[in-house]
Amino acid sequence: MSTKRLPRQRAIFDRRTIAETIAKLVEAHGDQARPHIVTTLRNALDKGRGELAQRLADKPSAGHECTAGHAFLTDQLLRVIYDHVTAHVYPAPNRTAAERLAILAVGGYGRSEMAPHSDIDIAFITPMRRAPWCEQVIETMLYLLWDLGLKVGHSSRTVGDTIRLAKEDLTIRTALLESRLGCVDQAIY
Repeated sequence: MSTKRLPRQRAIFDRRTIAETIAKLVEAHGDQARPHIVTTLRNALDKGRGELAQRLADKPSAGHECTAGHAFLTDQLLRVIYDHVTAHVYPAPNRTAAERLAILAVGGYGRSEMAPHSDIDIAFITPMRRAPWCEQVIETMLYLLWDLGLKVGHSSRTVGDTIRLAKEDLTIRTALLESRLGCVDQAIY
């Protein structure tokens, strides 16, 4: 099931509201906002998981909708974290060609088949040798995800490395075939 057909998405995760809350926390607390942001994200994650659990309890035959809902929840969480990191932690208004990033959902997450509390499998893809900005953004995103208690399987590669490794390794090739763009740069994907 595509997350586009998922009913009442904002009841699972209201990205706009969470982003506004994070911006206010940054404004109010500056460099000390991180613990408040983690609490906000954790509460949103718990609320989304609760909503999905309730939907499954109300309609036990809606397993596919529930697994797609968990992928949607993860998509929104990643997007709001990326937006926060690139707007408030490492803003780069005039990014170079190397300062671009695609975040791919892979594995069960890429297929939109996430069970509750599944690992989040993601691939960070950059156009060329990673610029320091990309490395900082990736590291900060991962730390925020870990602070939320999430298990994250991740890789960080350039487009060229990804193609080369896919030619050499059937597992990587299969993961890429089942991947989807989680957020950010469509052209890299």
